Amino acid sequence: MTLNRFWILFFSTLAIGVATGFLNALFGWFRQYDLFYGVQVGGFVSATALMGFWGYLMLNFTMHSFLHPRLWTWIQLLIIAFTAYDMVYFRHLQFGGASVSWLPFIAYGLYPLLWAALVAAIKVQITNRRAYIPTLFFMYVFTLLEWYVALKANQAGITETIGIILMVCNAWLVLILSKILVKPKSQAAHEQKASNLGEVISP
Repeated sequence: MTLNRFWILFFSTLAIGVATGFLNALFGWFRQYDLFYGVQVGGFVSATALMGFWGYLMLNFTMHSFLHPRLWTWIQLLIIAFTAYDMVYFRHLQFGGASVSWLPFIAYGLYPLLWAALVAAIKVQITNRRAYIPTLFFMYVFTLLEWYVALKANQAGITETIGIILMVCNAWLVLILSKILVKPKSQAAHEQKASNLGEVISP
């Protein structure tokens, strides 16, 4: 990735986060608060999403270096399942209780998973079917990791706002990545020629 493309990814994600925070504040989808506060939250959360995305890319690269791809796929599925269980069961223990219905906690754990599944399906259409599990893993597990502090605070309205901004920013990051990494035809042709030459002159 070139520096120009990095800045495109950075500023576009920042713009999407700020816009989402602004719209949340403007329409009061979860809670009424100042427009400038919405912009601030959107900017901060978009930066968090970017850091989480780089963290995921490093993790994915490292795991592919040490593990068989099929084993890493199964590990991701197990982590997804555990994360979903954690979102429902442990949140119910922390904020619910024996007399509180499980349904709100189940819904709270499942709607980020449904969003992740939708984004993963779109990613498959853009790239290939092998992208489904990695995208699902990033969109669900890493979004919840980035969301953890707000989830633990459990402040009505703010928690939901931060979650929506994270889900939108992470969807943008994972869907635009393949476009950002596409090389211009001239550069690709030059690299292919160099590769062919290397094959010819190599022993």
